[in-house]
Amino acid sequence: MKAFFERYSYESVRLALNQIAISMFGFALAMTAGKAESDALLLWSSIGSIVFYLALTYGTAHKTGSGDRLSIQYGKIPFRPYLGLVLSLIANSVNLLLAILITVGQLAEIGELESISRLIALLIQGMYQGVLATVSVGGVTLNGIWWSYFVITLPAMLVATLGYIAGAKDFHITKMGIPDLPESDRPSKQELREQRELEKKSRK
Repeated sequence: MKAFFERYSYESVRLALNQIAISMFGFALAMTAGKAESDALLLWSSIGSIVFYLALTYGTAHKTGSGDRLSIQYGKIPFRPYLGLVLSLIANSVNLLLAILITVGQLAEIGELESISRLIALLIQGMYQGVLATVSVGGVTLNGIWWSYFVITLPAMLVATLGYIAGAKDFHITKMGIPDLPESDRPSKQELREQRELEKKSRK
């Protein structure tokens, strides 16, 4: 466990910091949309913030997987497809705690606990504020339903899981994430052949 945190603590913190940064951005957009009194603007600005947040989450997880790829290929560490999920769970630990407090407050009818926890949740997950405030289920907006605060943590966990696997498998959605190395740093044909042979052996 100690070795795990020594190796991946930075990535977990990075995922959490990404959330806080985009939360502030999303919260500012929500305030602007609120002043404009436009539910459509509030909803779409929230969706845009969420997409941006998930893109950052994917990028961080992909970079982590890429950093582990050679160690996995050489057998120094095992391939753990769930590692992105674990990192995201750590980064979302405060969100999940708040979701539990909101649930307890709402189901046990402890108004102060629910309202304070919900306020904090909206502040640190500001990118979801527009969706929670405009989408309703059974005539109740999502920000008033306890289970919605669990649901909004799921996209980041899914994206982090896929991002890590993609990075570990050297899969790129686009070539934007692949650095263009100078000629002197590019592997030779012999090195490429050796790498292919190594990858074939690792698949067997």
